[in-house]
Amino acid sequence: MKPKDLKSPLTWEERRPIIADRVLYVPTYYHKHHEWQFPGWEASDVFGRKAPIHIEYCAGNGAWIVENALKHPDKNWVAVEIQFDRARKIWSKIHNLSIKNLLVVCGDAKTFTEYYVPKGSVDAIYINFPDPWPKEKHAKKRIIQPPFVREMAAVAAPHATAMVVSDDLPFITTAIDTMQAASEWKSRFSSPAYVTSWEGYGASYFSDLWSAQGKSIYYTAFEVQK
Repeated sequence: MKPKDLKSPLTWEERRPIIADRVLYVPTYYHKHHEWQFPGWEASDVFGRKAPIHIEYCAGNGAWIVENALKHPDKNWVAVEIQFDRARKIWSKIHNLSIKNLLVVCGDAKTFTEYYVPKGSVDAIYINFPDPWPKEKHAKKRIIQPPFVREMAAVAAPHATAMVVSDDLPFITTAIDTMQAASEWKSRFSSPAYVTSWEGYGASYFSDLWSAQGKSIYYTAFEVQK
């Protein structure tokens, strides 16, 4: 299967949430998210089984999550990517590698988390190399914002973890400050609350790219408090 083989199942005018062929479509510019009922992780058109739920936001072309889904078949993996061209690359890998424990979500991370993810159902969250939006005038577009931090805590199961990985130190320090300001999360590291290596974490397009250029990679991790 090639990425171009995946066609959007609905026209713009028909747009609505739908699960089709290992993809959950969360439409943009849509105002009825609250009316759609997610069938649950164990539904036959989602995973069809009960297993720990691990979500990666900003999944890109899926290199990292595909590697981890294959390495950890005992877990259910969810790749969230807003760009359809990237989401279809993950879908292609799912079919070509016969991955049964990976679902693609094509849509906005915040909308998906608020309206579609069952509360208290997620065991681990990963945010890998999100756009840092370095200019201050674009700061509101950064994924790590107080409302999203609260939503992550709401969907997290007891003792769930959340990891953020980036090559951009200003972004990481801002993300750490935002997470530490939330009573729902506690850092797993002492100051400065990040490390620059994580054995066995897995590779991605951006981790390989920035490492090849000699950039440091920063890892920070938090545990939910509930």
